Amino acid sequence: MRLDTQEEFERAYERLRRRDSNALAAFLMSLAMDSGPVGEQVRTFIVSDDLAETVESVRERIRGLKIPSDYEHRHSRGREIGAILDFIVDSVERLVLAIDPNAAFQLFVTLFEADGVAMENCGEHDWEVARAYQRAIGVMGEAAKSLPRADVDASIKALLDRDRYGMRAGLASVLPKGDK
Repeated sequence: MRLDTQEEFERAYERLRRRDSNALAAFLMSLAMDSGPVGEQVRTFIVSDDLAETVESVRERIRGLKIPSDYEHRHSRGREIGAILDFIVDSVERLVLAIDPNAAFQLFVTLFEADGVAMENCGEHDWEVARAYQRAIGVMGEAAKSLPRADVDASIKALLDRDRYGMRAGLASVLPKGDK
């Protein structure tokens, strides 16, 4: 089955809606056992009924961006960094943002503070990392709409002042026009 079109996506979604909840839970648990980014994403989803556990799960995943120095392992994991970041952004957007925009915003601050680790460990897969950070900027902007402007401005300006990899430049779009 392919999911390249909206129609294919909707058809797959409807098929899953008809499945027994026990079968879906068993399937998710099988994915949760994966040690890679998919397993991390599923484990975060499992705890998403508790905001504190969800935030801690995402923070742990951000801390996990550090990769061992063994070249082969680092090279193979470099391909996963973009996917890991995409899953982290997705978790914050789907599981945290609607419940606590401030927690979502702070998770994105932490994610941007880890951009150096992500860039240094992604190898030649920097495009995927840049794309994930671009998506994070958009979602962070949504979270910022619910927060005090002064707090947002201070956090964004601090991130922009320490931008060593160019991943943070787009954060200027989160600031009001006169503050850039």
